[in-house]
Amino acid sequence: MKSSVKPVQRINTKTTSKKNVSSRVVRKNTSSLSRIGYATKRYGKQTLRDLLLSKTFHSSFKVLVGLLISGSALYGAYAFIGNSIANDVVVSKSEILARVAKHTPLPEGEPEAVVRVQDPESLKKQNNLYENVKEGDYIVIYPTLAVVYDLRNDHIVALKSTHR
Repeated sequence: MKSSVKPVQRINTKTTSKKNVSSRVVRKNTSSLSRIGYATKRYGKQTLRDLLLSKTFHSSFKVLVGLLISGSALYGAYAFIGNSIANDVVVSKSEILARVAKHTPLPEGEPEAVVRVQDPESLKKQNNLYENVKEGDYIVIYPTLAVVYDLRNDHIVALKSTHR
């Protein structure tokens, strides 16, 4: 008996792989000038990549950043110390009395006290004589006279005279 069934044609179930297409664009009919420009650009990128990934660059960069941070810290310390020293000028008692004497006549003899103002807020609460006093001013106290003197601006801030 002959069968009337035709043999089934096998379909190839394997997928056909496509050729990998490179992402590089193929340039046709390019002039020699554009080929040189492309090669130069590629060489520049490669050189930059090599430079940025080199150990020499990393070491130099770390040293440069370290010097920058150290320099900033040293400058900050220098500015802070310079400011502190400028505010803490030490002047002798006789020098302060001589400067105050240029502005107002002082009584005979030695003063009871010559003090530098450290806390102006507490002084302002004590007496209205100290209303305009600032840190760093000097207070010269005699039995009959009290003078608040600003050394930095070389002027008398307040003056109070009492008669005993």
